[in-house]
Amino acid sequence: MSGCCGPGSKLRGADIVLVGNPNVGKSALMNQLTGVGAFVSNYPGTTVEILEGDAVFSGKRIRFADLPGIYSLKGLSEDEKAALGYLESANPRVIINIVDSTKLERNIFLTLQLLGLGIPTIVALNFHQEATETGAEIDGKKLSALLGIPVVEIDPISGSGVGKLVRVSSGMLTEKKKGARRKVGLGSEERTHSKAAAISSKVTVRNGRSGGRRYGWLDRITGEPLSGTIVMALVLAALFACLFLAGGGLSALIGDIFAAYAKPPLSSFISIFPSAVVREILRYMLIDGINAGLQIAIPYVFVFYIIIAFLEDSGYMPRMAFLLDRVMHRFGLHGKAVVPMMLGFGCSVPAILSTRVLPNTRERLLTAILITLIPCSARTAVILGAVGVFVGWQYALLIYAIILLLVLATGFVLGRSLPGERLGFIMEIPPYRMPSAKNVLAKTWIRMKDFVFTAFPLVFIGSGVIGGFSALGLMPAILKPAEPVVAGWLMLPVVAGITLLFGILRKELALEMLAVLGGSANLLSFMTPLQIFVFALVLAIYVPCISTVGVLKREFGWKRCLLISGSTIALAIVIGGIAARIMPALGLSLN
Repeated sequence: MSGCCGPGSKLRGADIVLVGNPNVGKSALMNQLTGVGAFVSNYPGTTVEILEGDAVFSGKRIRFADLPGIYSLKGLSEDEKAALGYLESANPRVIINIVDSTKLERNIFLTLQLLGLGIPTIVALNFHQEATETGAEIDGKKLSALLGIPVVEIDPISGSGVGKLVRVSSGMLTEKKKGARRKVGLGSEERTHSKAAAISSKVTVRNGRSGGRRYGWLDRITGEPLSGTIVMALVLAALFACLFLAGGGLSALIGDIFAAYAKPPLSSFISIFPSAVVREILRYMLIDGINAGLQIAIPYVFVFYIIIAFLEDSGYMPRMAFLLDRVMHRFGLHGKAVVPMMLGFGCSVPAILSTRVLPNTRERLLTAILITLIPCSARTAVILGAVGVFVGWQYALLIYAIILLLVLATGFVLGRSLPGERLGFIMEIPPYRMPSAKNVLAKTWIRMKDFVFTAFPLVFIGSGVIGGFSALGLMPAILKPAEPVVAGWLMLPVVAGITLLFGILRKELALEMLAVLGGSANLLSFMTPLQIFVFALVLAIYVPCISTVGVLKREFGWKRCLLISGSTIALAIVIGGIAARIMPALGLSLN
């Protein structure tokens, strides 16, 4: 088999659809079937992601689709509506129903509902070894006889049984052409539950083992409030240490490679154009834009996604969400909001995209607003590179403390004022499992692709626009009306106001341009410690970057996007001006 697809492909309906409860191994099976060639699309009219990908098997190209994890076809959640809509409208020819052997009765309930659709179905029996270890063996042949459909035991992590699964399901594709689909109907939930319980009882054989859960000791440590909170703090500390050490090292390596091998030929190419304006635009696009994108997006986001994928596949993320659920509810948020907010420390773009896992628009919007305030890796680079280096690490930490208070205050106010239903927190806690390196890398690459194709074009084009303003000498005229705010209220030099505009494109560029326009990499040569502090604070609060603006528009529309962006700019100006006036009492001087 080999994966094949292209970015930007349209959702067109799959030959074979993967359906199952959450945490049954669908993504691992999808990666085995399509490799890293899968791509993400939204089901029309929703923000629910459908993962599609092609594979070639025995000379035939087959398109697979991985639907969101669902428990029922009669639920009211957006995921369940999208899954049922896909199954009814996209006309898939075969369903592969992935079933968790350790929770057979609940999984068979969905299987029976799928059979009611009249689409040829095959059961992929996953985690059968875990079920055996916990004292229950599943008789696959008997299950097949009772359901009247093929049952194949699989292990998507190792690939065991996947080849047989594809052979059987591709054979069903051929059989499908011989007759018309006959829809049976879903039937009553009570009757379906009773039938699922009866089937589960008949095919489950107790083998006399103790039934102890694998990694049970880790479950106890991470699940208790006190020990779980300590472990969570250590995990977060390790996460950020890896992000800054590994991400920073990778960023420096990529920067050196770009400077040595890419910048010289690009500079030579740019120099052939006779127009100074064109050269300036191309320099911003091809050198500054690409270099900053590679040094920020690739290393930090890549490292962060690897760590998050590892935590997800291990089963730890639901436990973290469970521990923080009570805190989240104080702000009117769902426990699942923890995951997107953690992503926000890496990059706001994928963090906002990941709010799609939340149950309704109210919680998605509130979480996205808070994400725009969380310091991403680029803002962290500014805080550490400016305040940490030239003012002191304690003042860099103070900026983080101020932002944390802003996030808490904003969440508290909006959580009580935004209209919409507050939902209770129901999340299945899966058992701990050892993640597969292949699956972690595949998941990381799929997410990276979505980030690159969303953010990079905006950065590339935005760099050219800024370059054009710079080449035509329009920057001072554009910022002239803002001089009373920059010099008067924020007490910053006018040159800093120009660079704050660059911060809308990307934060670290603002710091770079400040050094260029100030004439020295030593910020203290033309700014006071207080001005450096205020500059970094303002830069860290207002809307993260143009890529974030684009994603906000895509996810929530122009009206909400502009409201969020404008609010963060106003908040940054207000907080910056206040800090400029009260910070001297803490020892920072304008002189």
